[in-house]
This record gives sequence, C-alpha cells and structure tokens, in this order.
Amino acid sequence: MEENIKRKVEFTVAGITMSLITDESDAFVNSVVKRMDDKMSALLHDMKRSRLDAAMLCAIAFCGDKITAEKRVRNLEAQVSLYDVNMRRLKEEIAELKARLGDTEPAKKVTVKPVSEQITMDEEPAAEAEAAPAETDREDKLKMIESLLKREK
Repeated sequence: MEENIKRKVEFTVAGITMSLITDESDAFVNSVVKRMDDKMSALLHDMKRSRLDAAMLCAIAFCGDKITAEKRVRNLEAQVSLYDVNMRRLKEEIAELKARLGDTEPAKKVTVKPVSEQITMDEEPAAEAEAAPAETDREDKLKMIESLLKREK
C-alpha cells in the first residue's frame, strides 16, 4: 500500500488563488476545487453576491450534502447488515433442510466475513471521538435488528 505524503497544493476558486497542505490525490483535490469553483461562480454570477456570501452559501450547501450523505450511509449500512443476517439465517436453514433430506455429505460450515466488513470507504472518519459513538449506535441498531429477526421465527 502506498504511503500518503502531505504536500502543498495551490488552487484557484472564484478567482482567488489559495494553497493547502493535503495527502489527497491530485484527482480528488481537482474534483473538489472544480465543484467549489463551479458553485461559487454560479452564485456570484446569478445572484450578484459577494465572494464571502457565496462562500458561506457554498459551505452551508456542502455541509447539508455531507449530513444527508452520512444519513444515507447509516441507512445503507443497516440495510446491508440486515441482508447479512438474513443470508446467514438462510444458509443455516439450507444446511438444516439438507440434513433432513438425508444429504450424505455433512454440511460444511462456511465462515463468511460480514458484508459490512467487506465494504471499504475512501474516507476515514474525521475524528476518533466521533467514530466511537457512531459505532456504538450502529451496534445497538444491529442488535435490535437481530432481535426482531429472532422474533419472526
């Protein structure tokens, strides 16, 4: 795995040249800068706003997008976990049914890594302090989903 090295990157948004220190790839930085520049340019042109007003509106819009994306990720993680639990239950049920039918081969116990562990994200959590409560909350939700599934049987 390649080690990320922090470096200084210069960029221009809405005619203002700035620099930042990052370990992100050039492609990532360029896509973020382009998105910000496009949004700022649209606000400056269409609404005749000051650069500060446009920057604040962009920040609010991007923060809203981030919060919405985080909610969607949590919902998708819960859904994937539910699918994972259902898949395990169905595999056990299949093995039990094969045993009842007198399948001559003993059912092999298959160890499947949870789908949630197989998924990789491009970004790491912003801070460890934020990660711990979210992880605990996620585990509580998973336990609740599992208990609901057990009641259905």
